[in-house]
This record gives sequence, C-alpha cells and structure tokens, in this order.
Amino acid sequence: MAFDNLKLDKLPRKYQWLLAAVLGIGLSLAGYSFLLSDLFAQRSKLKNDIEALQKAVAQASGVEARLGQFKAELAALDAHLENLRRILPSQKETPDVLRSVQLMAAESNLKITKFAPQPVLARSFYSDWPIAMEVEGSYNALGEFFEKIGRFRRIVNVDNINVKGIEGSLDSSRTLTSHCTATTFVFRNDQPASAGK
Repeated sequence: MAFDNLKLDKLPRKYQWLLAAVLGIGLSLAGYSFLLSDLFAQRSKLKNDIEALQKAVAQASGVEARLGQFKAELAALDAHLENLRRILPSQKETPDVLRSVQLMAAESNLKITKFAPQPVLARSFYSDWPIAMEVEGSYNALGEFFEKIGRFRRIVNVDNINVKGIEGSLDSSRTLTSHCTATTFVFRNDQPASAGK
C-alpha cells in the first residue's frame, strides 16, 4: 500500500515541521474550544454583572445623596402634621374642646340653655361633630363669644345662627336668645396611612 511507505522520518524536514505546526495549531484550537471558551464566556458574564452592579451602585448613590433631603422633608412634614393635630383634636381630646366652648360662652356672659352634641359625621380622615346650642345674653356678649371661637386654637365652626329678641326682658344682659350649631372637627385615627395622602 501507498501509506505503508509513509513514515514520519522518511518525509523531508520541511514537511515534518509543517505537519508538526498543523498538529500544534489543531491541538491549540481544540484546547481553546474545550477549555478557554468556557473561561471567556464566564469572563463575559462577569463583566456584564459588574456593569449591572455599577449601574445599581450609581442609582443607590443618587438616592443616598438625596437621603438628607428626604430626611429634611420628612421632618418638615412631621412638624406640619403636629401643627395640624393641635388644630384638629383626636377623639380623646374632644371633651376638653367641649369644655372650652362652654367656658368661652360663660366668659362672654352668655347663659347656655341647650348644649346637645349631635351624631358624628365621618369624612375621609376626619369627622364632623356638630353641637346644637342655645344661648341667652346680649348682642355684644354673643359677638364676643363668636370672636373667641374664631381665635380658638382648635377649629370650631359656628353656623345655622338664628337670633331672636327676648320680649319683655328687663335684664339688659339677657336681651336675646340664639340657636346655632357649633361644629368641631376630630382627627380619625382609624384610617390607614394612604387615606390621608
């Protein structure tokens, strides 16, 4: 056969080198395919992961840089909420508000003849608590009472005012009677946080 006479040592030297180079390149390519291609794929994946992490770090750094601003805004909102709570009492504080309204009427030289709290009307984050009132006194005393309610630290609205003179009254401090509704507003603690937004 023709291949029986082919022996490596009988080939000329340049063909031996050429054959060795072809075998070396072939083995290198096979080694690259089996060994190095996995390493390059892992390297590429790690490089992509690093880029994604760097983007996440950059975003987190942006949030961290604004953290002081967020804390300042939160402190301002907390202070605003505390200020609003001074104006809008919670359910527990309403007896004090009612006593204050009665005291303002007495200080204004008005006699309370009717003081009837009505059912509470629920709103989104607060409740209306109307109180039907009837007072006797003078026109000036009634004006002084309304002025005191207007300057009161809590919100109290007075509406449905009906004023009538007392016929035949000999007492100058009791010349009229007034029917009105004083409405105070109560903060509802039972609401979820998202309802007040």
